[in-house]
Amino acid sequence: MKKRRNLLLLFILVFVLAFSVGCGGAGDSVPVAPPAESAPSAEPTQSTEIVIFHTNDTHGRVAGDGESIIGLDRIAAIRKSEPYSILLDAGDTLHGLPIATLSQGADIVRLMNVTGYDAMALGNHDFNYGWERLTELQAMAEFLFIASNVEKDGAPFLGDRALIEVDGVKVALLGLTTEATAHLAMPGYVEGIEFKDPVSVARDRAKLFREHGADVIIALCHLGSEPSEGTLSTDIAREVPDIDVIIDGHSHTALPEGLMENGVLIAQADPHGGSLGRVSIIFENGGVASKSASLIGFEEATAIEPDEAVESMLSEVIANMETVLNEPVGESDIEMSSDRAPGVRTQEMPLGNLVANAYREAADTDIAIVNGGDIRADIVHGTVTRGDVVSVLPFGNTLMVKEVTPTLLREALENGVSGIVADEGGEIDHEESAQGRFPQISGFSFSYDPTAPEGGRIISITLDDGTPLSLDDETTKLTLAGSNYVMTGGDYYTMLGALPVERELGSADEALAAYIAAHSPISAIPVGRISAIPFAMEMAQAA
Repeated sequence: MKKRRNLLLLFILVFVLAFSVGCGGAGDSVPVAPPAESAPSAEPTQSTEIVIFHTNDTHGRVAGDGESIIGLDRIAAIRKSEPYSILLDAGDTLHGLPIATLSQGADIVRLMNVTGYDAMALGNHDFNYGWERLTELQAMAEFLFIASNVEKDGAPFLGDRALIEVDGVKVALLGLTTEATAHLAMPGYVEGIEFKDPVSVARDRAKLFREHGADVIIALCHLGSEPSEGTLSTDIAREVPDIDVIIDGHSHTALPEGLMENGVLIAQADPHGGSLGRVSIIFENGGVASKSASLIGFEEATAIEPDEAVESMLSEVIANMETVLNEPVGESDIEMSSDRAPGVRTQEMPLGNLVANAYREAADTDIAIVNGGDIRADIVHGTVTRGDVVSVLPFGNTLMVKEVTPTLLREALENGVSGIVADEGGEIDHEESAQGRFPQISGFSFSYDPTAPEGGRIISITLDDGTPLSLDDETTKLTLAGSNYVMTGGDYYTMLGALPVERELGSADEALAAYIAAHSPISAIPVGRISAIPFAMEMAQAA
């Protein structure tokens, strides 16, 4: 019968001697967790269980919501119930909701410190404040940022590799960030940063680990396991079988029992804190005897009493956040409605134009599209606060830029107006028509026939400078800004989801707040970009 061994000492080491590590850019000190006072003396045994808890792609969702998000207070309680476990994060953690962005990630780091994280990988969105801010956040952290394939001016950027010793078992960590970050992030955010080939780096680090006596090798990755641009975690598993376990993120792919690829176990939890991953490694007679993955779901996790220290800090951070959300960002001379029908889900609206204008200006693109379903609150007449802006765009979406042709833009607009229901005279039934996919736009105008069959409704598209676009033009390229939700295929915009990403920017609500501040006071925003012209009216106008 397997006898569980206790972890005598949990610590993160910089390999300054034989197991040397590059830690350039992060300063000279590395967090060291002290040994637990109650840890018993080591006793020879044939079996040790190493438990790895892990999260990924939380995008600032650190507080439980009572519906789907576990919260760090309960994650801390679960982790501390097994005091010799390891807690890792696979990135896209420091940016997202206002609780993250208002302090540029500092409050997230503070909360991760008290939760007891040991290390995290860098996700592409963790660069949304720029590489300089990441170095500042690492200095605040009591855990290590590991980015083995990321270099700054030819030297390792932040942590390169680390060791966590579990009851005499040497667990080596390497970190991999998707190389697509090089162009997903704003250019200035990654200036001087090079993202090396993850496969080559993983192979080199794994070889070094084995040469210096590592017993278990963990790759902490922000790569993803589903087809996308860049190297996947499955590629690492196939090419570097010396790795025992990959803790993954980026693709938002929950793996309830993990994924075994070429003998390497790949584990990924639900995004947005919807589950806590748990990996069990049984180490026996000098080698890994077995490894398995599971997910601790929302219901199971929330049945556990929250950790008081984390709960207290969450309350403090949320209170401070609410103070910041009450700060004004600008003024509006008009009230702008977010009504659904008639409203942002059935017709062009001033608020929709405002949001689309903000996206286009922030991303510096030719055009922008906003799905009406993203707009959830009014802009009131008078002072507009950060909280008002977050209420308008509450989902923590980020901006994304892709290139489209006029033909592809027509397809996207066809999807946007496909839910419109009208009688023969073109009178729109707004209640029946209301769908989140209806487009609010900037940089162009279009007309459509609500009485025509779906897929054949778009009549014309014209850029703001008066240039008409040919609906059959598959050559001309236009840069398009939209939320990551729409640009990855949400609300049936699948034609956009299939396109490569040109750039990823900060939060949609940050873009709107910046636009209001820059153009304050916001005055009347004219409509006239979208025209619903039934066939009978079109014929009459032509005559």
